[in-house]
Amino acid sequence: MNPIRFHMTAIVAGALLLAGNTAPAQVPPHHAQQIRQAARQLKPQAKARQPRTVLIWNTPAHLMEKDPHKGYCIPYGEEAFRAIGEETGAYTPVVSDDLAVFVPDSLKRFDAIVLNNASGPWITPTAADLAKEPLKRLGSTATEVEAALRKSCLGFVHQGGGIVCIHFAIAANRHWPEFTELMGATFTGHPWAEEVGVCVEEPGHPLVAAFGGKDFRITDEIYQYGPPYDRSKLRVLLSIDPATTNMGVRWIDRKQTDFALAWVKPYGKGRVFNTSFGHMTHLYSDPRVLQFYLDAVQFATGDLVAPVAPRPDRPARGPVPGTQPAPGQEPGFYSLFDGRTLAGWQGDPSIWSLEDGAITGRTTPQTRLKENSFLIWKDQVEDFELRLKFRLEGGNSGIYFRARKRPAGQTGGDPLVGPQADFDATGRWTGVIMEYLGRDVLAERGQKVVIDQHGAKRVVGSVGDPDELLKAVRSGQWNDYTVIARGGQVVLRINGKTMCELDDRDPKRPVHGWLALQVHVGPPMRVQFKDIYLRRF
Repeated sequence: MNPIRFHMTAIVAGALLLAGNTAPAQVPPHHAQQIRQAARQLKPQAKARQPRTVLIWNTPAHLMEKDPHKGYCIPYGEEAFRAIGEETGAYTPVVSDDLAVFVPDSLKRFDAIVLNNASGPWITPTAADLAKEPLKRLGSTATEVEAALRKSCLGFVHQGGGIVCIHFAIAANRHWPEFTELMGATFTGHPWAEEVGVCVEEPGHPLVAAFGGKDFRITDEIYQYGPPYDRSKLRVLLSIDPATTNMGVRWIDRKQTDFALAWVKPYGKGRVFNTSFGHMTHLYSDPRVLQFYLDAVQFATGDLVAPVAPRPDRPARGPVPGTQPAPGQEPGFYSLFDGRTLAGWQGDPSIWSLEDGAITGRTTPQTRLKENSFLIWKDQVEDFELRLKFRLEGGNSGIYFRARKRPAGQTGGDPLVGPQADFDATGRWTGVIMEYLGRDVLAERGQKVVIDQHGAKRVVGSVGDPDELLKAVRSGQWNDYTVIARGGQVVLRINGKTMCELDDRDPKRPVHGWLALQVHVGPPMRVQFKDIYLRRF
């Protein structure tokens, strides 16, 4: 089965004029080979009831220059959907960016449409489009032609066709309300560009068979959606698992608690499938994702029968770490530690464990560290107040915030880099704001410090004598540590005593990042934490 690239210039005697079948130039040959190898592993879940032809619709040329996905996920998606059809025989792929393909007489030749990240107001004809003979027959003005094309597209689905919407394609045609209703939602942002946890909401649904019916993790640019998104009108298949996903990313709509990743819906006699997946190019050579796409196409063509009736109820899940109100604290504080498990925290289990109802980091002569060890909270932070209790026996520890992870193999002795609220057994570093492997000491205990716009540090006052402040810390016992970070203002308090204050005006300062607990390299030690409460500003 040969994939076809479609550039329509006319309809002659009811036949489509087709030309070309080369792979997109933007896909390097070795990547195209990887895509093909992955496609060869796929197995159609259903046998085609008749030969199927599927339109792979790309962003038209006049919009491609401003398309944020040109050069990577559009050509990769094109190659993937071509490969899927060719290698499995489930359908004949026809690739086009020519608006004339949506003329009713040509559109009826297809069983389904894949919107391959196609974005912008592509349903609106250009002057060049209006000069094409097939479009001339639809009307004498751009308004008339667009109205006819809209009717043709919606009618195609309503009368039994199918649409597969990949990633950014849902953001197209914002001026066309019926298109948005057809898709089931609008794109409102992409808070995540990292690994996320995915909840398989309906394990037995045919369209999630590629993932074995089990929750999984995936790395991609992940979307959030807005109106008309409504679970009562959709059958959501996949969604963000907030218990295993960084819910502290920037630009997230914190009023939302429902982040769907894939759904199906009926439209007349037709079928609609949408997924957020499809931004990062590595996905297009992932057999799981390609199988997911194949199943979606077979669903859209009508060969793979699957439930589409809306299912408004979400599956019951356990409590999400970090969402339980903190006992005995002011409104707005949430507990990051339940006292029974390390839910929501990630770290080396040979170092980090649960002892006597407390998070415990321990090293011994047999487990001496070669690099600092961290227990990292699942959500990033920006502006916040953190309250916790700590107890230290030997060594050095700290509370990292707004930190960034360093790639494996490039840690330089510290897998995490960023500001920290420091403390140690000798007292030298207790109550100090440190940016190890960064700007070093930002504020010593007892200091008020300003860092100007050029990064120059200046001590502008005192919060107390450093030796007297240290006396407030109970060695080897439980102590209360408070970290307040709001914009460039950072305040550390231990047992109610302000240890230091920082006014950081450096435009290069960390503003957002990971929250973590530290065990420092050095002699054997034990550090414990409990009653960990956080509120965001």
